[in-house]
Formats: sequence, C-alpha cells, structure tokens
Amino acid sequence: MKLTLLKYSTLFFVMLCFSNAWSQQEYYFSNTINNPYTVNPAASGMSSVIHIEASGRMQWLGYNGSPRTMLLTGNGQLKTKGKEARTPFNAEDKAFFNQPTRNTGTIKHIIGGKAMNDAIGPFAKTSIYGSYAIHLPFSKKLNFGVGLGLGWSNFKIDQDRIILHQDDDQIYNQFLTASASQNFLDANAGIVLYGERFFGGLSMTQAFKNKANFGGVETGSYFERHFFLLMKYKFTVNEDFNLEPSVVLKYVKHSPFAIDLGARILYHDAIWFGIQYRTNNAFNIQVGANLVKNFYLSYAYEFSNGPLSISRNGTHEVNLGIYIGKKRNVEKEIDEKKQ
Repeated sequence: MKLTLLKYSTLFFVMLCFSNAWSQQEYYFSNTINNPYTVNPAASGMSSVIHIEASGRMQWLGYNGSPRTMLLTGNGQLKTKGKEARTPFNAEDKAFFNQPTRNTGTIKHIIGGKAMNDAIGPFAKTSIYGSYAIHLPFSKKLNFGVGLGLGWSNFKIDQDRIILHQDDDQIYNQFLTASASQNFLDANAGIVLYGERFFGGLSMTQAFKNKANFGGVETGSYFERHFFLLMKYKFTVNEDFNLEPSVVLKYVKHSPFAIDLGARILYHDAIWFGIQYRTNNAFNIQVGANLVKNFYLSYAYEFSNGPLSISRNGTHEVNLGIYIGKKRNVEKEIDEKKQ
C-alpha cells in the first residue's frame, strides 16, 4: 500500500498508523483454536508426537500492501528417564488418519518454537521465539501445564513503500531516514488444563509491553499485551461423527473486546468442517483433512459485513501441518508375537 504523506503531517500519520496497525493488534489466525500453541506456549506437547505447522493468512486481496502473515510453529515432548517422548503414530500410513490423542496422567517437559512475519503496507514485524513448558497430572485423565516463551522481534518501516508529497520533507527525513527499524526482546506466557476431550488455555503475548522507539525518537505507542482465553470440548455424536464447539476470548487495551464462537464437525476424527462468528461481524468457514503420511491441510475463508469491512475479497488462510511419531519397529513386533 503506497502512502502519500503531506509535509508537516508525516510524523503524526506514521505514529497513527503504527499505533493502530501494530501496538494494539498482534497476528491472529482462524485456526488458533485448532493449534493454540500459536498464542500459548503452554499449549504444546499435549500428545506424544512432534507437531509442525506452517500457516499463511492473506487479507484484502487485490490491494497493494494488504495484510499478510506467515507463521511456522513446532513443538514436542522431551524424553525423560524410562519414558519415550514419542510413540508410533499412523504407522500403517493410512489416508484420512485419526488425529493424535492427548495423553495425560504423566509429567511432561516440552520445548517448541515459532517464527513469524507480519506485514501491512509499509509496516513489517518479524519474530522468532523459543518456548519451554511443563505439564503435571491432576489425575489420570487431566493434566495442567504452564509455559514460557522468549524471543526477538524486529519492527521496520519499508521506506520504498512511502511516497512523499514533497521530496524535501524535513520531518520525514529527521524521523525515518536513519531510524526505520527497531529490535527488541519479548516474552509470552500461558497455562493450560486439558484431557482427551477438553481443552482450556489462558495466555498473554507481548508481555514486556515494549515502547516503540526509533533511533531515540519515542512514538508514544506500545506493543500492547494481548490476552487470550481458549476453550473447546469434543462431544461424540455417533460412531462416525464428533462435534467440537469452541470459544476464543481476546482482550487488548484500547481495542474492542473480541469473542469468537465456533464449532466444527469431525468425520472419523479425520475430516472436518467448521464455522466461527466473531463479535465484530466477521464470519469464518473452515474445511480440513488429515492426509496420508501424517500430513494435514486446512483452508479457511473469512468475510465481514460490519462497518469495518474494507474489501469484499475476504481473508484466505491455509494451514499445512505434520505429526511426527516414533518409527515403527516391525522386527520387534514380530518377535513379540512369536513369544
């Protein structure tokens, strides 16, 4: 999105865009309820497989500089004394395999990480985080976990996407020419409570609430803390179908309180269709399937008819993931059957 900046209003415009685009709103995916690790470092290692997911979200297609977010996440349990971190998963390489089951009743140590690039117009944020979580059993069927993520972020303004009304704009030259980038450390934290069918998580991102500061020039804007509450429960409808209603609550200072209400229907825990409604008049439709070789693919389309609707092209989101289990030891299985 190329912006025209008028002389003597440049600094005000940049600060306004910065505040609205970044200090108050971090990335958010429609698939967050299905992969809560994206916003909660404790929501990792709930099953005994390594989980890796790549996601892309494209908004307002057809407009130059439209919002685009790319995210890569991964997490898995660490091996402990006398206990394997992973178990065999879809060892027969079935198509449309069942989703991995959350295991409970044991202590787990989990590590993970995520890398993200979020861009809108001339603004871009790149982040890399690592995380650690520990899960403790409440009972054989219920676990509680806490997690902490630490990382580095870079926020920058792409000067090639800015067009000045006058080339000799002194305010622009003083503010941005030599200081269009900022690096900072940040953290996120969370807790989870889960069983085989229930999940609940509370988390906070951008915990340090860093102040935007370019070359010693303070903008008066902050990378505000984001708070998320996620809950879902899987009900058995019959031997073929499960129903999983969910709710996501999001709070950011100076921004409207947002609630996502949704549900998805799962066929044999392998193919699903879901819908979500957000309180700002946004609707989301999602389809997905677990495919062969432990891969899964999902697609979501989000549209809005509210007062903030900008583009009729909607928002497209694609998620590609893989579950990595322990390799199957066929010879050992044969020997055990002979005994």
